[in-house]
Amino acid sequence: MVPRKGIAVYGYGSVSWKDRMEEWKKKQNEKLQVVKHEGGNDGGNLDGEELDADLPMMDEGRQPLSRKLPIPSSKINPYRLVIIAHLAILGLFFHYRLLHPVRDAYGLWLTSVICEIWFAVSWILDQFPKWYPIERVTYLDRLSLRYEKEGKLSELASIDIFVSTVDPMKEPPLITANTVLSILAVDYPVDKVACYVSDDGAAMLTFEALFETSEFARKWVPFCKKFNIEPRAPEWYFTQKIDYLTDKVHPTFVRERESMKNLKLG
Repeated sequence: MVPRKGIAVYGYGSVSWKDRMEEWKKKQNEKLQVVKHEGGNDGGNLDGEELDADLPMMDEGRQPLSRKLPIPSSKINPYRLVIIAHLAILGLFFHYRLLHPVRDAYGLWLTSVICEIWFAVSWILDQFPKWYPIERVTYLDRLSLRYEKEGKLSELASIDIFVSTVDPMKEPPLITANTVLSILAVDYPVDKVACYVSDDGAAMLTFEALFETSEFARKWVPFCKKFNIEPRAPEWYFTQKIDYLTDKVHPTFVRERESMKNLKLG
């Protein structure tokens, strides 16, 4: 779009544009509508024609991407009892504090009571989400159906992830490197993920470590995506005490894994 031209030139906001959008939405709804039949119609529609096999899949892509999971009472009620006990103790504490002021240092006593009330209110506000926590499960297959069409460019949003570090002595570059590698290897289109590292300490050691990390990522990321590796941080993956051959039947897996391990150690 050319900034000099008005937005109406392209049709946005005009009556005709709104009409076209409404017509397009109507066609999409008709196209994605899954016809349900009663009785044995053998998958045919009302006119005797066969339904498109892709319609149920397309309709699945329009479903919610997540749902709430119920939390068992046996897990949440003990924590709620602890919160109630803390509130009772807190009430007794303030009852004593307010009824027994320090006459010789009234200003200091009042200041301390105000601070204690402030911290108590902050703690109470912090307990609200913990009293009724929400746990969700996501449907990644629906996300893919909705935004990734076969033969078309992915419509998933681009993601920028920032990693901050400041001191290579307190935050070893190895940890930063593993964090960056696990981010780059996420189950997401490669061209949609960007990782930025902000080094407030401007340490040359961190810079050199990230330079080596970028070279290793060219091989590590395809390896993770090819064999669905978890966890995707190499330091944690290669230190796992598990049988890595379990459910890995690809003939090249062992060879490529040993190659990755040698590169990591090198």
